[in-house]
Amino acid sequence: MKQKLTIGIIFRSILFWSLSIIVLPFYALLALVIMGLPPKTRHWMVMSAARYFTFLLKHIGGINYSVSGRENIPKDPAIFAGNHQSAWETVVLNCFLPPCVWIMKKEVFNIPFYGWGVRALSTIAIDRKNGENSMSQVISQGKQRFGLGFWIIMFPEGTRIKPKARKPFKHGAAKLALSLDVPVVPFAHNAGYFLPRNSFWLYPGCVSVVVGKPIYPDSSDAVEFTKKIETWVHQELEKMGS
Repeated sequence: MKQKLTIGIIFRSILFWSLSIIVLPFYALLALVIMGLPPKTRHWMVMSAARYFTFLLKHIGGINYSVSGRENIPKDPAIFAGNHQSAWETVVLNCFLPPCVWIMKKEVFNIPFYGWGVRALSTIAIDRKNGENSMSQVISQGKQRFGLGFWIIMFPEGTRIKPKARKPFKHGAAKLALSLDVPVVPFAHNAGYFLPRNSFWLYPGCVSVVVGKPIYPDSSDAVEFTKKIETWVHQELEKMGS
């Protein structure tokens, strides 16, 4: 799917980013003010930013989305795991999935303004310098977040990659699911065609998102479990030509 840059896209993109930047100071201050509130309340308030950005993406950037498989989402908290192509999914997934927390390196908390918002969202912070001990941190904090009623969302590729590119999944999501005895709910999307990695330009169209049936661990082998998740995601990407 080849996208062509036009005057309209240039104008829409400049307007979108301008309207996005304007609200950042407000949400940074909001995150500080509400820090004493219950986690679920903080999450709902700060995530109104995701709803605002999604509105801009649709009505300014011309990027809509369709979701199939919502009925596959179980009632009890679990782990979402899928491909990572764009900044789009870090925003819009929050608009139709249950309340999710993300896993980020702890240094993000120290970023002025942005770090305040991330902290208010009950984000799981890890110290990558600790190596294997960082997984213990994720398991401990993940269990606590599940107790609060949050889900966890992960991108096993570890970074954003272009459509049609493939990168082996890391085993973190599988290890966490095995440790907490919860299923992984896989998802796939083609957002990289509409808001490409590291791109300023927004290309109009409709992002396709597919949510799969929960994959339950049937052994203690994280490698095997990871392969099941990876295979499902890659098969769905092939179907949508991404």
